[in-house]
Amino acid sequence: MAMGTFTLFDVATLWEADGTGLLVASNTFKMILTTSTQALTSSTIQVYADFTNELTTTGGYTAGGATLTGVTITRSGGTTTFTFTGPSPDWTASGGGIAAWRYMAIYVSGTLNGHVNPAVGFVLGDGTNVDVPATAAPNTITILPGGTGLFTITHSP
Repeated sequence: MAMGTFTLFDVATLWEADGTGLLVASNTFKMILTTSTQALTSSTIQVYADFTNELTTTGGYTAGGATLTGVTITRSGGTTTFTFTGPSPDWTASGGGIAAWRYMAIYVSGTLNGHVNPAVGFVLGDGTNVDVPATAAPNTITILPGGTGLFTITHSP
């Protein structure tokens, strides 16, 4: 199954433009999984606390997400590209397994310009807009980064 297209939250674009420092490689970026009942559009989420339907810490998933390593952010003219090259984030199911999920989202862990754990963006786990099925033990959910970056922002300087 192929993931959908990564969508930046509206405030992420604003905070990138206003000097908040959202897209800085030294930030700690976290990846979370949410259920299909999470309302997600580019305008619905600003900070991690706005995610109301993240998977719970059970069956091998840890609420709060996995830390992305090997994050690089490059800027060339009016283009910003975000990639991560570290180990792929993963969760290994145990016990009753990891529940079905619909969305993967990224946020920054920490406070930037007064924003606590600002949200970056999200993607459908299955681009056909259906749940990724529950993962039974001892299987692993692995999120593989794309070869050209998770997302690219193009803007007029």
